[in-house]
Amino acid sequence: METKGKHIKNELVPNKSVGIFMLHDEISKYCELPHTKEHRNEKYYECDDYDFPLYDLTIWVENERIRSICCETSCYWKGKNLLRMNFKKFLETYGLQYDEKDEIILEIGKGYQTHKVYDFDELGLQIWVWRNLIRTVIVSNYQDE
Repeated sequence: METKGKHIKNELVPNKSVGIFMLHDEISKYCELPHTKEHRNEKYYECDDYDFPLYDLTIWVENERIRSICCETSCYWKGKNLLRMNFKKFLETYGLQYDEKDEIILEIGKGYQTHKVYDFDELGLQIWVWRNLIRTVIVSNYQDE
């Protein structure tokens, strides 16, 4: 398979997986794939970040198990890429209502961006929106928490 300069199409299955990466799997199952690893020790959260460049995904791992999958380039659901999709179109296309909304200010380069963050608890999705476009999709399984 020719993959240089290309990324794998990541298909979302809510509460379950993105592409080949399954929530709750042991991360060791995927460590033969090219990746980098970084340990994060945040104020309220500690985990290992695994970046898989071929899949353009970041996997957050706790206790050696996949906790969340972060998509910033592609995340296909029912044939449509959610990234860069208009948020209102997303809600209409999938007939969804969010459970919770928050705003987070991110420092990007020399400036700041205010992202709107929407939680869809039943689907295990967190959608980050800037300028009305989806910028990040985080997949988890809130039902297991």
